[in-house]
Amino acid sequence: MVAVMLLALAVLAGCSGANTKISGSFNTQKDYEAVYVVPFDTTLVPPEIGEPVFNEFVDRLNDQRRKTRISKFVILKEELKEVEPAWLVKQTYISGDLWGYVESSGCCSTEMKMKSRLYLYEPGKNEPSVQVSIQENDFFEHDRVAVSAGKERMSKKLARSLADAIITKLSP
Repeated sequence: MVAVMLLALAVLAGCSGANTKISGSFNTQKDYEAVYVVPFDTTLVPPEIGEPVFNEFVDRLNDQRRKTRISKFVILKEELKEVEPAWLVKQTYISGDLWGYVESSGCCSTEMKMKSRLYLYEPGKNEPSVQVSIQENDFFEHDRVAVSAGKERMSKKLARSLADAIITKLSP
């Protein structure tokens, strides 16, 4: 019975999946006033995918910050190359990349894939303490989901996966 219900849910939701790799560690015993979030670098990713991923990611981080010892997540408005290096090396911050977006549409269905990577830096370190790599996939039939809704769903799924992975590493 449970197997039948899971199969039905998979059919309703469409086929999807994420491949996640998380490496590194973070000092979760320390209190942090703010963790800065740098807007993601996007390479050949449409704005209707990339921008919602970043916005949903930051919203989810702030929604879940109570699970961590972080007071707030703040968007860093400047690009990294415009930030004073002496200030940046003293901060805890997250940067990320989105790339490899592929959308294959046929008459009746669409398959989407996208790769992403996050880097979490601690004060005084030039190399990331934590790295998260996620490849998200989604598939849907056009009679069940419009392409625009599929893109929105893909953006939210990837943002949730990225935020959940980082929150897990930030939680004591």
